[in-house]
Amino acid sequence: MPLTNSNTWIRAAYMLLFGLLLAAARLVISIVVVVQFIFVLFTGSDNQNLRNLGQGLGKWVYQTLMFLTFNSEDKPFPFDEWPSINPSEGYSVRPVDVVEEAELVDAEDVIDDDIPSFTADESDSDEGSNKTTK
Repeated sequence: MPLTNSNTWIRAAYMLLFGLLLAAARLVISIVVVVQFIFVLFTGSDNQNLRNLGQGLGKWVYQTLMFLTFNSEDKPFPFDEWPSINPSEGYSVRPVDVVEEAELVDAEDVIDDDIPSFTADESDSDEGSNKTTK
């Protein structure tokens, strides 16, 4: 009978533990977000250690949610290894007046000749049309 299965009750205890750890992780992630934003405001770039911590926490949260929703039987950290970190580029603020030449767009290149233009001159040339353009 499923109700008396000890494995189900052991899993329930793990689920309760990971539910509490997930709530704590939410607080830690919120702190990482705020501190990382402060770093960017004052230094112009993010902190690599905080970025790596955020990535690891994000992967741990994913693993935990997969366990809690019965999509995985693998228990996350501390019963398994901490998730591996993939190096990421990070963030760096660039002054507004510094724009690379490749980012500049010529307005004439953007205009597409295939798009009809609805100007007063063209609407006057329509035969038998008394429409005006506003």
